[in-house]
Amino acid sequence: MKKSTVVGLVASVLVLAIFSFAIYTLIAKITDTSAIQIDEVEVFDGQTLHIKGDFTDSQKKYAGYTFDIIEDKFYLRMKTVLLGGKSDGFDFEIKDSNLANVKALYLQGAKKEDQVLLWKPKKEE
Repeated sequence: MKKSTVVGLVASVLVLAIFSFAIYTLIAKITDTSAIQIDEVEVFDGQTLHIKGDFTDSQKKYAGYTFDIIEDKFYLRMKTVLLGGKSDGFDFEIKDSNLANVKALYLQGAKKEDQVLLWKPKKEE
């Protein structure tokens, strides 16, 4: 095979992969909190958050998450898709040095008012 043919083939595959990922990301939707079951929430080292859970609707598949830290509150939003995605729930860690300042962690749905408190630091005695 000619070098130019190989380069063209590799470039085409990369463009297709990037395009597919972009489409996948665009169709992933923020999920309502009622469709999410959280099994574990751990914050350790002041910078690592561990979340494990599943979805109550078996058709929803894990497609990622987004989060914001506003003042001392952490807002986690889960993304799902109906086709593709990771089945068998989710289990991931988020590392962020700003977690040390977080006083409450909320799961947030597509609407701002759809929030569930997941975690607060234990009071020191």
